[in-house]
Amino acid sequence: MTRTLLEICVDSFESAVAAIRGGADRLELCAALSEGGLTPSVGLLVQIRDFIAREAPSHESPKLFVMIRCRRGSDFCYSEPEMQIMLYDMKLLAEAGADGFVFGALTDNGEIHREHCQRIAAEAQAVNKPLTFHRAFDCTNREQMSETLKVLVSLGYSTILTSGFEKTAWTGVETIARLVQLATEIEASSGALVTIMPGSGLTQFYAAEIIRKTKCAAIHASARSLKKSTRPNSLSMGGNSADSEGLLVCNETIVRQINSLIDAVAISERYRPRSNRTERSK
Repeated sequence: MTRTLLEICVDSFESAVAAIRGGADRLELCAALSEGGLTPSVGLLVQIRDFIAREAPSHESPKLFVMIRCRRGSDFCYSEPEMQIMLYDMKLLAEAGADGFVFGALTDNGEIHREHCQRIAAEAQAVNKPLTFHRAFDCTNREQMSETLKVLVSLGYSTILTSGFEKTAWTGVETIARLVQLATEIEASSGALVTIMPGSGLTQFYAAEIIRKTKCAAIHASARSLKKSTRPNSLSMGGNSADSEGLLVCNETIVRQINSLIDAVAISERYRPRSNRTERSK
């Protein structure tokens, strides 16, 4: 079993540094995780790139995948001006050093918006950057997940972030395991590689068992904890209470804990007696 990749989603420089020092293999760089993750600024990407160049050895440097999402909202239905905004952002972020992109778009009926997803894919392919389809996947029809997966593979998306159509990856673990099987079948029939990446509510308490149950090649977590404030403030700057609830930042210790669990699973699978591996596959 190949060691599972650890992707950490971050929305600040402080969180990015913690994720890198904790040993994340890849960062999903966003703004406003409180809103589900939006397109980050070029300045944030540049600062993280500079930090990696100064402090992270080349063989340990994490990849930086960047969220492309111009506004909040779980409809994932975008107007033409919004598409133009996101395509322009992609160009700037690619020039600034993004290693890949994260995107998702749906129709009014909750199906994959092929045209919008293809336009983003064409832009990514033009600069040779891989694509992740985010949890908009979990807003599609569960009964048609095989067909939906095939559509995304045909459009050029190489990773699918999913909670298995549930609130958390742990409650959706059985469906995620089925998606991993479907991805393997697609690879066998077409040669196209696609990674199913469990995410949403994935913590150090569930990571190892999710990997064991699903055989996934990558997992996605935020590994956040509440940052203590020296100056508590109950004033909210927006229409919700997020500002007054304190700042959640990536916790380096949690990232290290998840990494240790990933290593433990890899070692246990590697040295498990062949007879036991056979029994598990029945």
